[in-house]
Amino acid sequence: MRRINERVVQLNDAETNDNARYVLYWMQMYKRTSHNHALTFAIRKANALDQPLVVYEGLKYYYPWANDRIHAFILEGVEEKRREFERLGIRYVFFLQNGKSSPKQTVARLAEDAACIVTDDYPCFIIPEHNRRIAELATIPVYAVDSNGIIPMSKFEKEEYAAYTIRPKINKLLPNYLKPFDEERVNITSVDLEVECPDTIVVTDDIASLIAECDIDHSVKPSEYYRGGTANGRARLRKFVEDILPNYETARSKPDRDGSSRLSSYLHFGFLSPLEVAVAVHGADAPQSAKDSYLEELIVRRELSFNFTRHNSNYDSLASLPAWAQKSMRGHVEDERQFNYSLEQLENGETHDDLWNAAQREMAVTGEMHNYVRMLWGKNVIAWSPTYEIAFETLVHLNNKYCLDGRDPNSYAGILWCFGKHDRPWMQRPVFGTIRYMTSGSTGKKFDSKKYIEWTKGL
Repeated sequence: MRRINERVVQLNDAETNDNARYVLYWMQMYKRTSHNHALTFAIRKANALDQPLVVYEGLKYYYPWANDRIHAFILEGVEEKRREFERLGIRYVFFLQNGKSSPKQTVARLAEDAACIVTDDYPCFIIPEHNRRIAELATIPVYAVDSNGIIPMSKFEKEEYAAYTIRPKINKLLPNYLKPFDEERVNITSVDLEVECPDTIVVTDDIASLIAECDIDHSVKPSEYYRGGTANGRARLRKFVEDILPNYETARSKPDRDGSSRLSSYLHFGFLSPLEVAVAVHGADAPQSAKDSYLEELIVRRELSFNFTRHNSNYDSLASLPAWAQKSMRGHVEDERQFNYSLEQLENGETHDDLWNAAQREMAVTGEMHNYVRMLWGKNVIAWSPTYEIAFETLVHLNNKYCLDGRDPNSYAGILWCFGKHDRPWMQRPVFGTIRYMTSGSTGKKFDSKKYIEWTKGL
C-alpha cells in the first residue's frame, strides 16, 4: 500500500493499462455526485490519462442484514444519480444483483477495460474486505479515497482515546478543511459509452417490484418516514437549518418533538457529505452556541468513530473496550440480572419498560431512533441480557437490521459507548460495575416521555 496524498492510497503495485477504454470509479459508500473526493480523484485521473470516466455502483443480495428497508433506501437514490451523472457527461452503471443466478464479478469484468480503479476508503463493515480483494485480484492500480469526514482520517495516526483527545487536534486542523468544495469536470464525455456490464434501470415507481425479486429479508419493510437520495437528504438539511437549528441546544434531547437533525442515514449512505452539512450549518441564521453544539456531534464525535474503526481491528467486539471497562465487566460477570429477555422479546418490544419498548418500536417501524433514547436503549439491553457478549451481539443485530444508519462507524462506537468506550468510570453498581448507568425513570423525566410513547404507538 502506498500513500498518494492525505486522502488517497494505492492498494496494490500494478501498472496502468495502456490499452484502456476508460477510468473506473467503483462507488460503494459515497453515493453522491458532488462533495465527493473519490469522484474528484477519478475525474482527475481520467483527465490526466485522456480517458473517459465510468462510474459503477452495485447492490448485491447477500450483504449482512440485507432487507427491503436498506435496499429501498439505496434504490431511492439511483434515478437521481443517473440524471445528474448524465448532466455531468459521465457514464453511470447501476447493477442490482437479485439472486444466485444473477451475473457475478461485475467489477472485475469492468476492470478488464479500465486504466485503473478508484473506490471508496470506508473503514468498516464489508468495504475493507471488498477493497482488499479487488486490490489482490486486479492487474491495474486500485486507489482508495477517503471522503468520509471533513478532516482526512490520515491526519490522526493512531486511535484516539476519547473526544477530549481528538477535539483539540480537530479544532487546529478544521480551518484548513471547513471551506467550499472545488468540483471537477471531465474532459471527455462518456454518457453513451458501451461497457461490458448489465445495467439496471431504476424508476421510483418500480422500486417495490425490483425489491420483491431480490433474495433478501422481506420482513423489514421500507421506511415510510425516511426516503433515500441526495434530494431528500438536502430537503431535510434545509428543514433542519431553517427550522430546528435555532433551538437545537434545548430541542436535541427531546424525543417527543422534531428537534434533531435526522441526517445520520443520509450521511451513512453518502447521499450527503458532512462538509456540505457543516457549511450549511456554519452559515445558518442561528445562535453560535447551537451551531457549535451540532458541529461537535457532526465533526468531533463522528470523526472520533471513524478514527476508532480505522485504527482498532476489534471495532465490532468488546475486545476494543478500554482496560477499566474490561476489568469492570470481569468483576460483575456473575451479578444477577433482575430481568432476562430473549432476542425475540426485545425485537418485538415486549419488555416491562414502556419507554424502552417505544424506542425499539420507533427503530423497527421508521428505521431510525432518537439519539437520546438510543443511549438508554443500549444500556437496558446490557441490564437485561445474561452476559455482556450476548448484550453486544443483540444490540449490533437489532441496530444493523432495522436502522438505516446502522453498519456505520457511529453505530459501532455508539453501541460500545454503552459498555464504556470513549467514556470514563463512574460509581459502582450491580451488573454495570463502573460503566455508566442509565434508567428509564430518570431519562423519561427529562422530556415528555408519555407523548413520545404514544407517538410510537401510532406509527
